[in-house]
Amino acid sequence: MHFFDIFPTFEEAPYSYIIVPIIMISSVIGFYYKPYFHALILHPYEIARRKRIHTLLTSACIHRNLLHLLFNALIIYGLGYDMFGNIMQVYGTLTAYVLTPLLFFLLISLPNLFQTFQKRNDFYFTSMGASGLAFGLYGFSALFFPLQPMKSTIFSFVTNSVQLWFCGLLILILLAQIKKTKINKYLHLSAYLTGAVLSIVIRPQSIIEVYNFIFN
Repeated sequence: MHFFDIFPTFEEAPYSYIIVPIIMISSVIGFYYKPYFHALILHPYEIARRKRIHTLLTSACIHRNLLHLLFNALIIYGLGYDMFGNIMQVYGTLTAYVLTPLLFFLLISLPNLFQTFQKRNDFYFTSMGASGLAFGLYGFSALFFPLQPMKSTIFSFVTNSVQLWFCGLLILILLAQIKKTKINKYLHLSAYLTGAVLSIVIRPQSIIEVYNFIFN
């Protein structure tokens, strides 16, 4: 048995094999070299004052700990492959190569912009990690083909992708009500919704399919 008998090839998931190693290597450097870590960390207070704008993107390349890194890397690897494949299926290979990195960029930067607006006056708040990209990919993949058959071991009533998307949304909304937690709950929620919106923009047919499923 070979590696690519189980995992996708580079041609099937090019950005999974490019972005994930970059994030992992950069994060490991950040674990041991703190000047590098602090240079990439997101500080909304400074961004709101037109400083450290680059950290809207670079903060995805550092993580708090190894568990945080591995979780995000695994999700981005799998769902990055899913995004590339879905776009290629609808629009072709060239569009997938051009559009996927743009969507990665938006799924990192837009939730961080929301976070910056929310925390713009909090001098002590900082953020890091690729969770925005990970949850954005969740939101995107679940709505790109919303009627795709799907099963869940947790939610037995789930039969398709849009039902699973709504379950994910409900869980994130409930988690957002927890006041004392270190989880960046609003970033996760905003990224999930951003991914969903981008999915509908890229494939408008999705919203028609969702509407017909709900009301027919």
